[in-house]
Amino acid sequence: MSTNRDCHVVLWRNMYDTTGADQLRKAGCRVTIVEASDDAKLPSILADARGLWVRYPQKVTAQILDAAPQLQVVSTSGFGSDNIDIDAATQRGILVVNQRGFGRIPVSEHTIMLMLALARRFVWADGATRDGTGWDKRTDYPIFELAMKTVGIIGLGYIGSELARKLRVGFGCNVIGYDPFVDPRIPQLLHINRVSSLDELLPQVRFLCLCLELTADTKNIIGAKELAKLPKDAFVVNTSRGGVLDLEALTSALQAGQIAGAALDVFQPEPIPPTHPLFAMPNVIVTPHTAGLTTETNERSTRSAVEQLLAGMGGNMPAFPKNPQAWDGAKSRRHGLVHA
Repeated sequence: MSTNRDCHVVLWRNMYDTTGADQLRKAGCRVTIVEASDDAKLPSILADARGLWVRYPQKVTAQILDAAPQLQVVSTSGFGSDNIDIDAATQRGILVVNQRGFGRIPVSEHTIMLMLALARRFVWADGATRDGTGWDKRTDYPIFELAMKTVGIIGLGYIGSELARKLRVGFGCNVIGYDPFVDPRIPQLLHINRVSSLDELLPQVRFLCLCLELTADTKNIIGAKELAKLPKDAFVVNTSRGGVLDLEALTSALQAGQIAGAALDVFQPEPIPPTHPLFAMPNVIVTPHTAGLTTETNERSTRSAVEQLLAGMGGNMPAFPKNPQAWDGAKSRRHGLVHA
């Protein structure tokens, strides 16, 4: 694939599969990896960059884009693109691409793992077995089955729909879904009871699973008002983006015994401070944003990012553009041209 001039790709942190940098070099690109200690140098490093890969949660702002006058393509590290100012990229004729669909299997698996861990009090059981206290207390706590429970899923895209399928087929769960934008054929095919409002969904569920993108409309979509509508034996599981859940409202609901517990893989901000009161709660399980980081998915999403960066720098439309209008607009940098 011809890129017509020097191909400089900046990786803002190492790719999840570190062979990605080698793949880019093999294609003839010069690769610069920006670690945390080099963040202050990022603007100067971007001066001649044509491609940028950014690892969440690093934020690509308008100011960063202005430091890269030759930049053609910005690639996310995964599906989410809320850490990139897409409007600013579009205004500058820069294409933004994401890695679509690769989190479907790992994130749905991780979500079910968290649900089972909550239901079976796995974290307590592990610690109590190790310290010897569990044998006398193993009947003191409510341990229950996931099978046949009612699960509410907000967001029925790649991950939410796969989670629903696994829960329906594997556990016989009653799945209720809320997603005003989903193709109505998806919930029909998966036997999901689709509702038109959160008010209808929340009072019915034992588990509330958040599987939606973070946008201006979904920021803190679950807050104090929504948590108050959940049953007292309900659990909240978030494997999407930290910003869709009001963490302080969740903390207050847990402290008040308003809900039974929570499991979180994502936070706002990340990393969550180690002194946060959630860490002192035995009915809370936390993981460090690892739901999508399997070796298989790391390899696939990295290969996708490499292929899309090379396609865009070669003047071809990549597979998963977020702002295709940038490619055809008056200020498009599609062929490496910089417009005044």
